Amino acid sequence: MKSPKWWPIWGLTRRLTERTGYSKDLDVPSASRIFRKSLHVYPIDVGNANDLNFDIRALQAPQYNIHRFGIFFADVPRHADVLLVLGRPIEKMVPVLLETANQMPGPYSIVSIESEGENGFIGREVGVDIASLGLTNVAARITNYREPKDIIAVLLNLMGKVN
Repeated sequence: MKSPKWWPIWGLTRRLTERTGYSKDLDVPSASRIFRKSLHVYPIDVGNANDLNFDIRALQAPQYNIHRFGIFFADVPRHADVLLVLGRPIEKMVPVLLETANQMPGPYSIVSIESEGENGFIGREVGVDIASLGLTNVAARITNYREPKDIIAVLLNLMGKVN
């Protein structure tokens, strides 16, 4: 008798992340030697089109399961190693972003993500460029974000775990 494959539970017929590599074309240096085992991420929405919020939530689902890499989400910025900025900051969110960055313990990194689908009121024309805010710890900027594995690739590069 042939043993059944254990993965196709409830109609899921393929693994989404096991066979694909997590390589991103960005030059993301490893943040620090202390982040090689685990990385705690604090996401902050400063003006995106809500698609990034769903993708951040999907990273914790079994399909992506970033916990197996040692990447966890923090509840407050004081417990985080990486500040994940979702979207391009609108002007009213700039003080909130700067205050959140001030609460981060050192050493920390900032990863900025702007999706391609952002348009209209919360689009790229309206928001403030993150480079003009004077934040010195910006490790990576993803301007052509398409899918959650791009976020995983950047976070793995920060940890020094490159496939």
